[in-house]
Amino acid sequence: MALGWRSCFALCLAVALVHGACLPVAAALVGPTNLTAGASLTPPGYITSPSGDFAFGFLSLGSGNNPGKFILATWFVFGAGAGGSNASLPSPQSVVWFAKQSVSGDTAVGTAQSALSVTADGQLALADAAGRVLWRAPIARLARGSVLALRDSGSLRFLGDAGDVLWDSSWYPTDTLLPGQSLAMDGGRSQGKLYSKRADAEFTTGRFSMGIQTDGNVVLYVDLLAGNSPDNAYWQAYTNSPDGNTTVTFDEQGRLNYTLHNGTVQSLISSSTGAGGDYYRLARMDPDGIVRVYFSPKNAAGAGNASWTISGAFPSDGCNKRTSGLQGMCGPGSYCVETKDRLSCLCPSGYTYTDTQHKDSGCSPEFVPQTCEGGGGDNSDEFALVELPSTTWEASIYYKKFTSTNESQCRSYCLNDCYCAAALLIAGTDCVEMAALTNGRQANDVTTKALVKVRTRGSSGRRPPARARTAVPYIVATVCLAFLLLATIVAGGFLARNRLGKNRDRESQPLLTTSVRAFSSKELHQATNGFAKLLGKGSFGEVYKGSVRSPEAVRLVAVKRLISSNEYSEREFANEVQSVGQIHHRNLVRMIGYCNQGTERMLVFEFMPGGSLRGVLFGPPGRRRPPWRWRAEAALGIARGIEYLHEGCASPIIHCDIKPDNILIDGKNSPRITDFGIAKLLGDHTVHATVTDVRGTRGYIAPEWLRGDARVDTKADVYSFGVVLLEIITCRRCQEPLPPEDHLHGGSDDETVTLFGWAGQLVGAGRTELMLPGVDDDYGDGVAAAADMERVERFARVALWCVEANPVVRPTMHQVVQMLEGGVADADAVPPAPDPPGGCLHSSPLIPMANKVE
Repeated sequence: MALGWRSCFALCLAVALVHGACLPVAAALVGPTNLTAGASLTPPGYITSPSGDFAFGFLSLGSGNNPGKFILATWFVFGAGAGGSNASLPSPQSVVWFAKQSVSGDTAVGTAQSALSVTADGQLALADAAGRVLWRAPIARLARGSVLALRDSGSLRFLGDAGDVLWDSSWYPTDTLLPGQSLAMDGGRSQGKLYSKRADAEFTTGRFSMGIQTDGNVVLYVDLLAGNSPDNAYWQAYTNSPDGNTTVTFDEQGRLNYTLHNGTVQSLISSSTGAGGDYYRLARMDPDGIVRVYFSPKNAAGAGNASWTISGAFPSDGCNKRTSGLQGMCGPGSYCVETKDRLSCLCPSGYTYTDTQHKDSGCSPEFVPQTCEGGGGDNSDEFALVELPSTTWEASIYYKKFTSTNESQCRSYCLNDCYCAAALLIAGTDCVEMAALTNGRQANDVTTKALVKVRTRGSSGRRPPARARTAVPYIVATVCLAFLLLATIVAGGFLARNRLGKNRDRESQPLLTTSVRAFSSKELHQATNGFAKLLGKGSFGEVYKGSVRSPEAVRLVAVKRLISSNEYSEREFANEVQSVGQIHHRNLVRMIGYCNQGTERMLVFEFMPGGSLRGVLFGPPGRRRPPWRWRAEAALGIARGIEYLHEGCASPIIHCDIKPDNILIDGKNSPRITDFGIAKLLGDHTVHATVTDVRGTRGYIAPEWLRGDARVDTKADVYSFGVVLLEIITCRRCQEPLPPEDHLHGGSDDETVTLFGWAGQLVGAGRTELMLPGVDDDYGDGVAAAADMERVERFARVALWCVEANPVVRPTMHQVVQMLEGGVADADAVPPAPDPPGGCLHSSPLIPMANKVE
């Protein structure tokens, strides 16, 4: 009986299709309106919606870098052009959906031999000539589809035998919403998210996205490798609610609205065009990070490629937007300019785009930057300053600030400072030096003039143009590459054979001669109860709690399991074992053993029951902060641990990632430094290490890491410790904006400063008592405030000295320990307090990571 019912449905469907073919609106259509079982679609074929407004099929990526490549896409045909050539040659702006892998998010790309079909097992799949599946519509397990139809709304539907919807393209939007389409949260799971394209005509995932968080907040993100986190948001609607039930809808009138859990409707964008059904409309997350609503009159002249007009956009001030990590819409070295249709990223004179195809990637100097070798500004006559009026860099990495100066003095300061990459002349009176250009903006309302340092044309340090270079380097390079290729092939053979042998070996291979124990993977599997208790995870692996038996007793351990598929983890593993395995200090987490068996790479550490310093300092609201006396002793212990790494080991070790997350608390409530995954070992006579892949954590990274040569020494850890020391004093995060009421001199309602600027204000004004948390346990116990405040001020001065821009000026960790202990006899060894500030944003002469400079 079921078979007869299905046959009846198929017959009805066929009759409906035949009837549809007789409708007047379809008379102009050449392509079919659906794809049924047994049929296939090949390039450049397409199907159309019943009205002829939309087409779905193979879209050519053009000649360029993708000759003969196609994607599956849906696009506007604008009705009158449905039967003409324009249906298969849409403008990129008319494309409203394209197929992407459900897991990786990569765009599915086929060739002229690819085919889309409803397979024999009821799947909708794109396959290449060899039958390899390139894309598959995600449907429920055991479900079987029979018809793919393109609706007049622009969405694709894959239907089962009973007409039930197995898959709908509107459930998986790309960068566009069509009228009636929405984004929502369902049971804490996001139903749809918009991802920008990398460029208008480039159908790969771009930098920006729009979605709804689990708390119901509508947020725009800059997508980084770390994924979407609150730190990556550059705009939010503040639609948080207890149940997180927020929906974003694009309606038929061109309004982009959000609906809260209580039914309240608010507009993100209100269309400025007339009401009615006379327009085609779409809302899109554009490649520049702005969400725009477009419209085009129906039946407009030009048919298939009719123009689109912007009717609304948000955020309206895109060039002003920053994440809390200070990332802007344009990359480092460039500045943002707002135009009517797009945000443009421009390079200062003397700079060039790092990627000419993607200008938002940033700019780099065309010349060899100034260095501080040989004493500093001796070669200042080789440089000049290029003016950029009405331009500012609002997220400078660090700066010196000079008040009551004129332009001539400002120019002189920067030209004679080898660390100055640019200077900002604010309102013609204040001069701010920057060590590197981050992301800036240019607008009529900006009262700042930027002075960018460039090398003069007559200087020998200028990078020569390509035509002036001889062929000799290329000949030498070719010979070297040929030799390298041969050596790589030979070495690869030995390496493959060696790895094969390793994988067969059932015992853990000794990595090097250390006093730590070599565990087998079986032992650590048992020790962690099958890796059951996850303590945390990072970019290179996960940490599990376990216990191992020693001759003395059973010991709790933390097992760090590196990701075997990560190529960097091999090098990191060797670094960590070699560096940590040979050191013993009361303020460093001790490594007990490791596993080097087959593809398994694991490190075994002492278990720290007190958690991380981050949890202690920045716990949930209402949690009591540790007393100042404990914080002071913890800071001293951390300093001693870093001092041991720099001066107490056989070879100095640069930790490279000092931050509260990497400082753990042991059973005796003492701090221990951990995570030597990116530690750099220096030889006995080596002063600097060249870092080829800058790592670490934003906010704690020393400025020299971000310079072109990336040469660092132990002073990089000194800078990071200075940041942590300020956090320990204040119990505030280094990049946490401070509300106006915490400013020393008030300020306007919308002004915020970072921890560094705030601390500089207080030290300069002699008000360091305000740096302590609002309620400090020590004072409740009646501890003498005067004695404590002397130590608070001393610690704050040391912290500000540690974050000096010039690493040569920073103290060593040995000096830091001496100053924190109070054993420095010469008071001049601690830098004097900066001049009292004259305004809200004035601070110490050296304030890193300033949030706003205008």
